[in-house]
Amino acid sequence: MRQLHTRALIWALTAVLSAGVAAADSDLWLHVKVDEAGGAKVLVNLPIGIVEKAMTMIPAEEWNHGHIMIDGGHHWSISDLRELWQEVGATPDMTFVTVEDEGDRVRVWKEGGYLKVRAVEGDGTDVDVQIPSRVVDALLSGDGEELNIRAAIEALAAEGEGELVTVNDDNDRVRVWVDHVAEAE
Repeated sequence: MRQLHTRALIWALTAVLSAGVAAADSDLWLHVKVDEAGGAKVLVNLPIGIVEKAMTMIPAEEWNHGHIMIDGGHHWSISDLRELWQEVGATPDMTFVTVEDEGDRVRVWKEGGYLKVRAVEGDGTDVDVQIPSRVVDALLSGDGEELNIRAAIEALAAEGEGELVTVNDDNDRVRVWVDHVAEAE
């Protein structure tokens, strides 16, 4: 299950680094829980204020010079993503992509103020991601090729409690969520 561990870490870091979480005066907490069957167990409980401060400590060069690597090695600029997101924002709630192939199914859609992704693979892997549209708006509100992490953090804090990412693979689990509980179990 080493692949799940790597995938779980990527999902958890993506949720934290891409969307960020909440303002320093919030009583919200970000939780990341990874349970590998017969293996590692990781539980992270961070007050939102610490997440915000930690984001300021990441060197600018770690943000890959305004580009994001998409699986398969394709580079998209922040400007490209901003233009795409403007088009998505102009559409009503709808399904954008559905792919079914040999027992695998992926769906990407917009619903009730959220961008959602659901992937179910024939091997039992189940991934759910839901990001508030306001968080994506805020993230892409930076200048030029910059992401506005601080604005995304504030937008997610304004959203309050909720699930962000769940990954289930056989007996392995990953969960990323925000709530008012200091120590999740």
